[in-house]
Amino acid sequence: MTAGALCRPDTFPVRRTIHCPTCNSEQRMAGYLAMWYGQTITCLNCGDMWTDGEMHPRPFKPRWRQENIAAAQKWWDEAEGYTDDDRQAWITAQLDAEKEVAR
Repeated sequence: MTAGALCRPDTFPVRRTIHCPTCNSEQRMAGYLAMWYGQTITCLNCGDMWTDGEMHPRPFKPRWRQENIAAAQKWWDEAEGYTDDDRQAWITAQLDAEKEVAR
């Protein structure tokens, strides 16, 4: 058997109340910000997910909406208490780390 590696970038939790195109109304959205990949958010009402404005495909499996909503609720709870200054500090730290790697 072969072992594989899965790489995932550092992420910062985000929460927003914005217009959901699926629900056609203002909804709570939660997800994460990843450097070089953009923001991934999920609607806590319908479960649809977007990365940088592009909607993810809907999986062909039962209960996918409930699973996405449950994951988004965890991100929503995790993002509580973070400020714009915290997000900017995280971005700055990520950029500084990249500068160190480039040296």
